[in-house]
Amino acid sequence: MSEQSLKTNCIYNIDCLEGMKQLPDKSIDLVVTSPPYNCKTKYTSYVDEIPWSEYYAFIGKVLDEIYRTLKVGGAVAIVIPPVIKWQYQHKYADTWRDFDRSYKSHRGSDKFVGKGRIEPISHTIYSMMRERDSHMRETILWVKAAENRPPISSNSCMGCDSDPYIRSVYEVILIGSKGRWFHSGATGRRGKDAMPFMDYTKDVWMIPALSSSSHPAPFPEEIPNRLIRLFTHTPDSVVLDPFLGIGTTIVAAIKNNRRFIGFEIDKEYFSIAQGKIGLASWDV
Repeated sequence: MSEQSLKTNCIYNIDCLEGMKQLPDKSIDLVVTSPPYNCKTKYTSYVDEIPWSEYYAFIGKVLDEIYRTLKVGGAVAIVIPPVIKWQYQHKYADTWRDFDRSYKSHRGSDKFVGKGRIEPISHTIYSMMRERDSHMRETILWVKAAENRPPISSNSCMGCDSDPYIRSVYEVILIGSKGRWFHSGATGRRGKDAMPFMDYTKDVWMIPALSSSSHPAPFPEEIPNRLIRLFTHTPDSVVLDPFLGIGTTIVAAIKNNRRFIGFEIDKEYFSIAQGKIGLASWDV
């Protein structure tokens, strides 16, 4: 594609694949996003409950477009849980990677045969990213707690003493680069004066989780804020979020004086994002 048909500093109420296909090759400096997790999250319109093979096929198509549109030296950061625990009420519960059809169990008075445990979503997507470009970066653990304050799991399901469940208090941020690890726009200097964001370069980020009545799965603005500061350096840098949600990544891009583009398929979330962006001020 030789010409860009979609403008930057705009967001679009369209499917992300449809949107990214209208972007030219090597036009994006940084992608920051968090796709659906296929764990029955109740979005307004998107159905977050499909077979895992279909889910990964979709993510693969998204990654193909991400790496096509990234500039050489550009980066992609994907916020995702380490695993998705098996959900016996999931319509496609038997598509979990470790599903054991012969396993006999019970839940209260409802007996069932067959059980899984975890779908290794972050491991799988990491491998998919690495297949597309081997220039992977260090994975960051986002611990959902304030600094010096222990995280608290909202999930009280601990299992039993013969089969305990490990409760998750973190998500991961998978980061890859295209073609090379160093990116354009910076000086290449080293030291604390050149890299003032010392906490940003640690592989554990203690950032409180965010809840919202507008969206079931928001992430805090501090996550895209840090990624934008680490991996972009000039007002000409373009930040893309293909799963825009209510616009958190775009607001962070605006506050950091970066160009942006985002796609959101849900009309309600898109409208909220429009309002948030309208309240923010920028000069790019």
